[in-house]
Amino acid sequence: MYKFLIFSLLCLFSFTFVYSHEAHKEIEKNESIQEIIPTQDQPTTIQFGGRPQSWTQWIGSFHFIFLHFPIALIAMTAISEFLFAWYNRPIFDYAARFMLVSAAILAIPTALLGLIYSYTATYTGLLAEFVWWHMWAGISTAIFAIIVAFMRERYGTTKLYYTCLILLFLLVNITGFLGGGMTFGPYHMHPPL
Repeated sequence: MYKFLIFSLLCLFSFTFVYSHEAHKEIEKNESIQEIIPTQDQPTTIQFGGRPQSWTQWIGSFHFIFLHFPIALIAMTAISEFLFAWYNRPIFDYAARFMLVSAAILAIPTALLGLIYSYTATYTGLLAEFVWWHMWAGISTAIFAIIVAFMRERYGTTKLYYTCLILLFLLVNITGFLGGGMTFGPYHMHPPL
C-alpha cells in the first residue's frame, strides 16, 4: 500500500513540473524588461518580466502549480462517490478513496506554499479582503480534507461522511473563487453587460 502511495505521489509531482503552465499574468515580449526610475527613497532595480524578486517569492509561486490538484481531486471524489452510490461498482469506491487521500496529502503543501506566497504579495482594498478570506478558507480546506479522509478510512461511507464531503466540495470552491478574484480581479465571475 505504501509503495503504491509513494509511487503515485512521485508520478503526481513529476507531472506537476512537466505540465505547469500558469499564464495568469502574461507579459508581452516587448515588456519583458521594465526599469523603475529611481527616486531618493527607491534604489534602481531592474525587473525581468514576472521573475521572482526573492527566494521566498519563488518558493511561494509553486502554490499556483499545486493548487489545481486538491481542487480537481476533491471535485472528482464527490463525482466518484455519486457514481458509486448510483452504480454500486467498486471501481468508483476505490477511485474516490484514492483521490480523497491524495487531495488531503496535497492540500498541505498547497496551503503552506500559499502562506509563503502571501507574505511576498501586496494587495490593498477589496483584494486585501480576498487575500484574508482566501487564506483562512484554504487553511480550513486543507484541515477539513484531512478530517474527511480520516473519517472515510475510520468509519466508511456514512451519512456524516457524505455530508462532510459536500461541505468540503463547497469549501474548496469558495476558496477557489476567492483565489480567482485575487488573480483575475474581484468581479471575474460577473456576467458581461
